[in-house]
Amino acid sequence: MNEVTLTPAASQSRPWKWIEFVFYPTGVVSIWKGNYRLWIRLLYTLVGLPLFLFITLFLTITGFALFLPPLDLSVGNRTDRTVINSEGNYKSTFLKTGKETGGAYELIRVEVEPHGGNSLHYHKAFDEYFTVLQGKALVGKEGQELIVERGGKAIARRGEMHYFSNPTGSITVLLVKTMPARGLEKSIRVVYGLANDGLFKGGITDNPWHMALLLGYSGTYLPDIPGFIQEPLVNALAKIAQWKGEDKALEKYFK
Repeated sequence: MNEVTLTPAASQSRPWKWIEFVFYPTGVVSIWKGNYRLWIRLLYTLVGLPLFLFITLFLTITGFALFLPPLDLSVGNRTDRTVINSEGNYKSTFLKTGKETGGAYELIRVEVEPHGGNSLHYHKAFDEYFTVLQGKALVGKEGQELIVERGGKAIARRGEMHYFSNPTGSITVLLVKTMPARGLEKSIRVVYGLANDGLFKGGITDNPWHMALLLGYSGTYLPDIPGFIQEPLVNALAKIAQWKGEDKALEKYFK
């Protein structure tokens, strides 16, 4: 039987061929030079371009943010314990701040007006405990909804998608405890302040950098976007916003 010996060029051509397709610009040149059907060339070029641009932008943003200082979650020595969102459905009283508990937890009394509430979201840095002090609350968690009566409790663990609302025609009062303490107090003060100034409407800030800071302060992430993309991107954009000094305009709400 005759032995067949593969030359280095022959044995390595196929791996290198596929490697060059991973890098989009080189891949475009190779696929148009190669013997491929026109629809394959067009599909690779048109679909690959936005994907390549997104990956490049994502890596650039998150990579740059690695060299920036951590996000400042602190609040100044405020004497106002209660803040009111005149444009929304909330009134919050900070019973125990993270500063007072040494970062162990935050304790907030929240009044929710009839049919008020928040939308679906999750946190990665803390667990959230709800106790109904007055009225009743609708708590949604991981695709299920339950009515929590006065004295009842509910827990949203880290990473669990959840929301709460007031399904009744009268005020609902909740005791919200987050463990450990993070930046929830700061985010509440800022979002209420922006709303009162007409700069936060429909759940969106007028300034996109302020939105990134709000999400970063509270460690809040939204549905429908994969966590492995959303979480590093939100954290990076919040750090970049702080580096740019976008938080200076918000200091009047928390300092």
